[in-house]
Amino acid sequence: MTNTDHKKPAIKRALVLSGGGGRGAYQIGVIKYLNKIGWTPDMICGTSIGAINAAALGSGISAGKMEELWLSHDRKKTKQFSLLGIAGTIMSGRKYSPLADAGRIRALLEALIDINALRNSDIRIFVTAINMKTGQIRYFTNKVIEMRHLMAAAAIPMVFPWQYINGIPHWDAGLMVNTPISPALSLKAQETVVVLHSPVGAHETQEPKTGKQAFELAAEHMLTGSFNALLPDNSWETTPEADYFETPLYGSQKLEQSLNGIKMHVVAPQGVLGLKSMFTYSAEQAKNLIEEGYKNAESQLGKSLTP
Repeated sequence: MTNTDHKKPAIKRALVLSGGGGRGAYQIGVIKYLNKIGWTPDMICGTSIGAINAAALGSGISAGKMEELWLSHDRKKTKQFSLLGIAGTIMSGRKYSPLADAGRIRALLEALIDINALRNSDIRIFVTAINMKTGQIRYFTNKVIEMRHLMAAAAIPMVFPWQYINGIPHWDAGLMVNTPISPALSLKAQETVVVLHSPVGAHETQEPKTGKQAFELAAEHMLTGSFNALLPDNSWETTPEADYFETPLYGSQKLEQSLNGIKMHVVAPQGVLGLKSMFTYSAEQAKNLIEEGYKNAESQLGKSLTP
């Protein structure tokens, strides 16, 4: 972020969109609900698929059009991949080669997102990527975003090739900051809505009974880990004699207390969506996730947002 960013008008409302592959359709349902109640963000921060949705919104695409795109997208134009494919590539010992062709994704993004409109958007857009040489997380604003930045944001390791920005390799920041709330906190957004792709941290989950369930729960923890880790716990100061300290559940009153009164609201699925959902882009799944996102936003946000 540059010095000029801090001279701009105060951020009243921020929307934070997590990464999660095919689960990104869930965000469209949340956005539809926010539109219905007239809650319009001044800032949108996104990681991975959240970055793509953020850029699409910033370029002027409506929630209705985005829903249409998610439901009608020709999945034959986007190579499907799986954990087995990724594991096979890792274990094979062969020279590194990404599983999917980035050219198809680039063509899809070029057809979807108007970079000029994004550059001139009144909404401040932040997309994330990792500087692969230093491990630093970089937040690119819509004033500098080009197609290569979006390609880097979507460059899932092992699946898509990393992208070069000013000669430096970058890839998907979901590995380190799947829920990018730092810009909203740094710029002191008065009210923030965070969209998660996992119930972990918002709702209790059951103890796994099988290896598959344990692996899936570990993946859910990875999806919400960066957000959870950034939440402070003020009980260190108020109850220093306690035996342990823990971050607050997202839907609890303690969340707002831990943020010193900053209004932060979280929308999250009520149940685990399954690992396969991150690698699936079917119209049926998109429809179900859009509906779930809308219903969850309606029930979890209710009348808590500032008109």
